[in-house]
Amino acid sequence: MEKHRLIKKKQGEAMLEKEDYEPGMEVVEKKEEADENQLLPAQDENYQNFIVRYNQNVNGTVTYESDRSFQIIDDLFGVTYVPASQVPEPLISSYSYLSVPKCYTYMDQGGLDSSGVNRLHDHPYLKLQGAGNLIAVIDSGIDWRHEAFRNGNHTKILSIWDQSITGNPSENVPYGRVFTREEIDRALVSPDSMEELPPLDENGHGTMLAGIAAGNRIPEQGFSGAAPEAELVVVKLKQAKKYLRELYLIPSSAEVFQEDDIMLAIAYAVKTALQYQMPLSVCIGLGSSMGAHRGEGPLSQYIGSVANFTQNAVSVAAGNEGIARHHYMGVLNEPNTRNIMELRVGKPESLYGFSMEFWGESPDFYNVVIQSPTGERLSISSALKNSTQELSFVFVETKVLVNYIPIERRSGNTLIFFRFLHPAEGIWKLETESRLNSPGRFHVWLPVQGMISEETYFLEASPDYTITSPGDAPNGMTAAAYQYRDNSLYIHSSRGYNTDNLVKPDFAAPGVDLKVPLAGALGGYGTASGTSLAAAQTAGIAALLFEWAVIRGNEPFFFGNSVKNYLRRGAVREEDMVYPNREWGYGRVDLYHTFELLT
Repeated sequence: MEKHRLIKKKQGEAMLEKEDYEPGMEVVEKKEEADENQLLPAQDENYQNFIVRYNQNVNGTVTYESDRSFQIIDDLFGVTYVPASQVPEPLISSYSYLSVPKCYTYMDQGGLDSSGVNRLHDHPYLKLQGAGNLIAVIDSGIDWRHEAFRNGNHTKILSIWDQSITGNPSENVPYGRVFTREEIDRALVSPDSMEELPPLDENGHGTMLAGIAAGNRIPEQGFSGAAPEAELVVVKLKQAKKYLRELYLIPSSAEVFQEDDIMLAIAYAVKTALQYQMPLSVCIGLGSSMGAHRGEGPLSQYIGSVANFTQNAVSVAAGNEGIARHHYMGVLNEPNTRNIMELRVGKPESLYGFSMEFWGESPDFYNVVIQSPTGERLSISSALKNSTQELSFVFVETKVLVNYIPIERRSGNTLIFFRFLHPAEGIWKLETESRLNSPGRFHVWLPVQGMISEETYFLEASPDYTITSPGDAPNGMTAAAYQYRDNSLYIHSSRGYNTDNLVKPDFAAPGVDLKVPLAGALGGYGTASGTSLAAAQTAGIAALLFEWAVIRGNEPFFFGNSVKNYLRRGAVREEDMVYPNREWGYGRVDLYHTFELLT
């Protein structure tokens, strides 16, 4: 069997061969003293990142250590940083698709009564408020000055890891800088110390999620997080590298984060919880439509691994793609073995471009023809599986770069990765034909909102199978959003299932017009909507369950699937609706009802 080899020499000379995109790598490394003024490869635009399954060796056990060009995430996944000049082409191939980090963005556009939380806060016996628990918010940062996160001059934040700050790796993090509770407390009382703290949450999204999950009870404001006595660990994600934005044709104005940084952020949260011996509830309010939507991406798998450990739970946003018209599903059956998809391309995309992914279910193969708005037709070759095809149209100034992968290595499905460069406005068509003339189905996904304009969409879109990654992770808790005032589903909430027909979302939580803390000099409160807020409330609810189960000793070996199954069981269901279903999963989360069932 072929032996994979990644040779890691001195900094700047790491080599990545085609075979190294997947596991079984033998590592030979030579360590070198770090220059504290040198930009680390993880943050350096001159390096590209690859997620690898480093510990699946056919040649026996190999000892690995993290260094500046290779970072261990857990006992399966690692990240290797390779000089851009040494990365082989094409970047997207059957070898590399899962190894190239995907890009994620925000899932946003009183709920505590409807989810049964307030009744448990004030219950004469239970009085659950999340004490002794740690909630991790991995997002845009946090306004640590806000009253929702401080008790006088003391913060409820254990630490903040700012990934965007340059600096040497430490014992706790491979890049960026960690700010401790003590440093935050000093800054709260001393204006001179404030300059030493990380920049505030410029976007405000992370501040909102942290407030919904674990903000203090502020009676005069009528505000409380789901777990007001829980403590926080916060990771401020750095922006995705330029080469990934160029690969996926993401507008420069979009705030996007890359998959490996999110995985390392979760690993930091797990490490912090172990250090303080606290149950951990992780909140992920980010999403992406990249991938086969089967929960097989590295981030989705890593979330499953974390949730399988005792005293860890991960709450994930379902996504806001329900009516975005970014998903098309084609069915090929006898006698209709040909399908024509219509895609409307708007002006913003004509100026820059966009990417699109076609996933055809195995065992079929697919012949595909692209038709421009002028009627010009060009066929995609299925034979050039390890090359990037360039389709140049004559009557419109458009190029389409295509990577055709007949059998994507992880899923076994056909993947066609499209990049439209300066596409003409109008209606484009994709004609798909089954090569085997057998019953089959395929899906096409555009990027999520925030990475593409509202002017580009499928004319006959399907709202199903729009759960974003990592909401497709089997062991994560995927939360849809609903309006708690009238129990109606949030119109933008993504719908399931995943493409393996695993039930997603797991349930729905309040996520419409919620009161949230606002980041910025004025602080204060506002309202927001989105499935990321539903995920944040779920993260707080998980902390309440951990308080009852672990902190109070009722179920000391409680883990992520335990939390998910308790909440599924206690979810409120309408009598005239069949559950589980694609919109609500197992129903509306109600923690008080969960405890009623326990009695």
